[in-house]
Amino acid sequence: MVYINPDGFNFGPKNLDGYGISLLVFAAIYTMCLYAACIYLWLQRHHPIVRMRKVGLMLMAVLVLHVFCFFVLTVYVLNGLWPCSVEFWAMNLYLPIGIGLFQAANQQLLLVSRQQTQLIETNDTYKPLLPPRGRGFGTRRYWLWRFKLWYRSISSQGKYEGFVLMGIILQVSGSTSKIVKENPDE
Repeated sequence: MVYINPDGFNFGPKNLDGYGISLLVFAAIYTMCLYAACIYLWLQRHHPIVRMRKVGLMLMAVLVLHVFCFFVLTVYVLNGLWPCSVEFWAMNLYLPIGIGLFQAANQQLLLVSRQQTQLIETNDTYKPLLPPRGRGFGTRRYWLWRFKLWYRSISSQGKYEGFVLMGIILQVSGSTSKIVKENPDE
């Protein structure tokens, strides 16, 4: 029978009862299987079906989400080793960052499928590289015009990854400032 303290963490001894041990065994087996699959995928990254995906980004997303899963599985066993604010901070960072990285990796597949659809449907043999003159923010001497050209030169995947990076930075700064405000003396 699992006893959960209704008052929250009691910062007592570790919970090494049957449930705690089964959580640790499951987490260890799951970690070994996941790392074996990640190593196999990394070794097979030169195959065409795997090369189409961004393997590094996908593995980073899976590993960040696995750290979150491992943290959730072991928090019962550790029985209050960390203060609640540290647990909140870790869960507030790992899950959104992992989901953001996973979304960025999946965006690559969407862009590849769109490009393949455009190759099938397009009849144009020529597409101009620069926009026609007379449109835009001004001439070449204005920084906004140069920014527009730079922004157009970036691929859709690069733009999406940039937005994900901005979201990760906002998430880290927001959750860190919340922790600092709650614990100013620590």
